Amino acid sequence: MRASKRRLVFSGMVLALAGLLLPGAKAVAADDKPPLVIAHVAPTTGRFALHAEADRRGAEMAIEEFNAQGGVLGREIVLVSRNPTLDPQRAAQVADELITRTRVGFMVGAISSGVAASMSAVCQKYGVIYINTNSSAPSESIENAHRTKFAFDAHGANINRALVKYALERRPGKRVLLLSEDNEFGRSNAAALRPYIAQYGGSVVGEVVVPDSLPDPAGVLKRVAATPADVVALSISGDNQIKLFAQIDPQVLERQSWIVGEVDWEELYPAPGTPRPLFGTTWAWNLDTPGTAEFVARYRKRYGRTRLDYPGDVTHAAYLATRALLNAIRHAGTTDNHAVIAQLEAYRETARERMQHAPAFMDPVSHHVQQSIYIARWNPRAGRPELGLEILGHIPPEQVRHEPERGARLEALADTPRHIP
Repeated sequence: MRASKRRLVFSGMVLALAGLLLPGAKAVAADDKPPLVIAHVAPTTGRFALHAEADRRGAEMAIEEFNAQGGVLGREIVLVSRNPTLDPQRAAQVADELITRTRVGFMVGAISSGVAASMSAVCQKYGVIYINTNSSAPSESIENAHRTKFAFDAHGANINRALVKYALERRPGKRVLLLSEDNEFGRSNAAALRPYIAQYGGSVVGEVVVPDSLPDPAGVLKRVAATPADVVALSISGDNQIKLFAQIDPQVLERQSWIVGEVDWEELYPAPGTPRPLFGTTWAWNLDTPGTAEFVARYRKRYGRTRLDYPGDVTHAAYLATRALLNAIRHAGTTDNHAVIAQLEAYRETARERMQHAPAFMDPVSHHVQQSIYIARWNPRAGRPELGLEILGHIPPEQVRHEPERGARLEALADTPRHIP
């Protein structure tokens, strides 16, 4: 079969796939440029299912925005979705299938840091750019960093650096107990916390490590209560936060300073009456930043009658990350991964473009976006869930940067396979 005929057959296969997976996608004539296929990968089953839905919505919003303007480089953008599950081995298989069989051009998504690490290693093998939209382990931008991977969410080290300082400055006692999940997210964040606790005058008096399924939240709270501490620093993710804080006496949160790295909207909105400790986030629908009201209005017009009828930080991060990828392709003038990587390494956006209070930029060493962090609290007695989120303060990116990222080691560009979808 001649090459031109093979390209025609493949284009037809992609279009058939697009029609199956993305109803309503605009048809592309055979003599037009083939669509640019982007895979969205996030665990749509299990304790991050709602996060995965929110993440996909952010990617959809960015893609719809570009397609309304004619796509990118004259090519319509088609989004296909796959569930990598929470099993890193299965996630690696999914990534390999998407690249070698579905022939996707780029990958976006994540949520689970362990899954992101597994999938991004496969992407690096083939030279496929992987945009980690939302996962919060510091290891994603240090030991699991890759030349083809770009992490757009703040991780726990950024947020906990701000929270630990805030909590220890307000407590006469400086004893800190760590409460961590036994997974990549928990282990990586607990390790990153220790030097910041020491830096701000605290001391670690113990660590409670729990299975990532959190089968006995009441038993966990008993173990925590058995260790005298002034501050309890959590690295607990997803629906486990709801399970844990549904069991806690609100007075405990008043007697001790409890802090938890990133709390996503998808962990707050489904359980509005559950008490929460002090936490960090990267964005909230009720910020008074330029562009936020317009973004919220667009989201509510599209998804206002769904379970998540207000957008949160996960949707915001996925939207910005996908938009950054598409802008990088546009500015590069090609889908050549080496050229697109160069554009992403130079990524900078103003506070207005980010809907935050400070500009954000890509660290070219770690491929991790440095951005604003907000200290927040939750009002479980608010009349409506969307009114429960209260922002207490803003910390600019230079004050929460995780210093070990400066030592990240990426593969050389020359050693990264060329990929031109």
